[in-house]
Amino acid sequence: MSETPVQPLFASALRAVRKLRELGDPLPDDLVAQLSKLETSELSEADRRDQLHALLEPFVLVKTAIDEQGVATSAPGAAPPRLVQHGWRSFLVRVDNPHRIEANLVTGDGGVYGLIDYESHSARIALHDTLTVVPRIKDAWLDAKLAGPDALSGFETEYRVISLYARDSGVRAGGLMLFATDEHNHRSLSRTSLGLAGMRTNFELRAYSASFDFDCAPARQIELDIREPDGRSCMAAITVTDGQGRVYPSKAMRLAPDMFFQEHVYRATGEVIALPAGQYEVTAIRGPEYRPVRFATEVDAGTERIAVTLDRWVDPASRGYYSGDPHIHAGGCSHYNVPSEGVTPETMIRHVRGEGLWLGSVLTWAPCYYHQKQFFSGASISPPAELEDPPMQAAQGMTWTPRPTDRDAESALRYDLEVSGFPSSHSGHLILLGLTDQDYPGTSVIEDWPSWNLPVLRWAKEQNALVGYAHCGIGLGVGTEELPNYVVPSFQGIGSNEIIVDVPLGAADFQCGAEFAPAAELNIWYHLLSVGYRTLMLGETDYPCIYDEGPGVGRTYVRLAEPPTGPQAIEAWISGLRENGSYFGDGRSHVFDLAVDGDVSREHPLDATGPVRVSATVAAWLPEEPPAPPPTRPVYSAPVGWHLERSRIGTSRTVEVEVVLNGVAVATQEIVADGTEQELTFDVTVERSSWLAVRILRSVHTQPIFLEVGGRPIRASRRSAQWLHDSVDQLWKAKSGFIRESEREAARQAYDEAQAAYLSRRAECEVD
Repeated sequence: MSETPVQPLFASALRAVRKLRELGDPLPDDLVAQLSKLETSELSEADRRDQLHALLEPFVLVKTAIDEQGVATSAPGAAPPRLVQHGWRSFLVRVDNPHRIEANLVTGDGGVYGLIDYESHSARIALHDTLTVVPRIKDAWLDAKLAGPDALSGFETEYRVISLYARDSGVRAGGLMLFATDEHNHRSLSRTSLGLAGMRTNFELRAYSASFDFDCAPARQIELDIREPDGRSCMAAITVTDGQGRVYPSKAMRLAPDMFFQEHVYRATGEVIALPAGQYEVTAIRGPEYRPVRFATEVDAGTERIAVTLDRWVDPASRGYYSGDPHIHAGGCSHYNVPSEGVTPETMIRHVRGEGLWLGSVLTWAPCYYHQKQFFSGASISPPAELEDPPMQAAQGMTWTPRPTDRDAESALRYDLEVSGFPSSHSGHLILLGLTDQDYPGTSVIEDWPSWNLPVLRWAKEQNALVGYAHCGIGLGVGTEELPNYVVPSFQGIGSNEIIVDVPLGAADFQCGAEFAPAAELNIWYHLLSVGYRTLMLGETDYPCIYDEGPGVGRTYVRLAEPPTGPQAIEAWISGLRENGSYFGDGRSHVFDLAVDGDVSREHPLDATGPVRVSATVAAWLPEEPPAPPPTRPVYSAPVGWHLERSRIGTSRTVEVEVVLNGVAVATQEIVADGTEQELTFDVTVERSSWLAVRILRSVHTQPIFLEVGGRPIRASRRSAQWLHDSVDQLWKAKSGFIRESEREAARQAYDEAQAAYLSRRAECEVD
């Protein structure tokens, strides 16, 4: 069999050398010069090949050979296996593929050695429900990543680069196992290509991995001194990256409260991050009320502390508005692969504090119901942000001590319930806030619960709970951004489907959004308001199911006379939602003190039609220029869903503030989103009983003020009443088959009552 042509071999070697330089582990300059000279020398190809291998051999950590069956065997190379704790080191890999097997070269076990890969994020099994054995956590200390394309070149010999991350210091034994996976001829429906490659290594009693005694130099525990602008200590989201964009601590090595699906970790003043010597970029932020603080820093032998002063641009609480996220989870979705348990309140409070939220509603739902329900108490709590499983975390090298801060008492959790994964979930996922009892009468398991939502809502309202629908826009998009629109949706998703039945029967208070396309989320709400219902709209995150960034990606601000603290915090917040002004959105823009003729009351009766003066204080912040496009895309694309960046007018810093009357924008003003509070006034003519709100579309929306003229109820749109009536028909077609036969007659009766209510209101409407 012929040997690798020398030119492709040199190309492979020089690519690997350049990659080592990019990753911060360059080869000596004189060696690189020798390689360049050798590439163009007049020596024979055989001599040039031999000399190339001789030059690179001292830097090869792993030699991998692929046999005619496509099975890879690895052995140690000549490079000293020296690593650094909590840091990366990169080495050459020599791959000999004499049979020119077409395959991808990959590391096993998700790159985290000592863990079992469950076909997804490798560290997921490090959470309680699937792994409580400390020795296995101890053994999962080494992470490996191959740089560059996975596909082998097809030549007999080539060079690649492997990067290794060590969690521990000192001398530790470890192995590196590389696999050749066949993506082109993968014929198994039950096993991954990596699974098949791994299985082939079990048929013969020989070593397929390279074993080493790694010598790992220790890193330093760097204390973080995180301060508010006024000097108070606090919790914040801290992201640390090196020159290659690698995140610290390694995402693959994390255990709660550090989440492997986030770039950042949450740290309080006085807590630490372990870093080896080197140059880093630090980013600190505490939710959207702060500008991100970014700075470069160097860690060396004398570094003990990194000081961070946060940059707050708006403080809604100083104006009496308190933030909450009514929909976050401690188990399920991104938390891990098989969600049967989840994380504890001590972890969840860290995340809520780190995002600057006053309240976080931790909703137990079906995948974690039986374990997480133990944390329900019927009261708000503000626990210390302790490490939830010290033996496991100590085994993982998390030996730092949690610290209290000056702002801890300002954040609270309330454990409540999302009816998701229950028999009625097809009707839309319910959020039940402020429950005193979380077990539906007569049930012992989830499967016993009702198969439609109205009975659940009525049971919760008997407890004086605030009840409504999660992620309202899912399945309700109809292909238009028009608001309001009159296209009846298919109701095939899990959005606020049955709300159109429950609201006219007095059983639903709100729907939640600020996650998806505004038209899909707001259309039902607008129609309900336009026929006189007082339905609320809240901003939520559904963390970490819809958004992984953290709680408060969508949030709700409620005006209260006092901060919502103590065991009754959620009750105070709910009372404010029912009675006072509030707004929801992404937290990058705010509308304070919306008033009609100087009155901030939600109900504003008018004696007669005519002009009114609408006023509000509006603040918004955007960076002066749109963010630069990421390396993987030619242009910047604003985040999906609700984000003020999507409201930017062109490349300017201006956004449009709209007054909405009965769902239609009737007055607009542009403001510069520079973070300053701006007093706005609008003159609006009211021709009939109406609802009125202010919005920056895709960023913030207020609850409405209801304007009843001469005591007449709001009946602003026959078309809205008809749309709601017709939507009930479509909802029955889509969902009735999922309702148990024993409950279907009662459901049909409720649907009929809702339609009758809409027909009655349609007859009372003044205009189409």
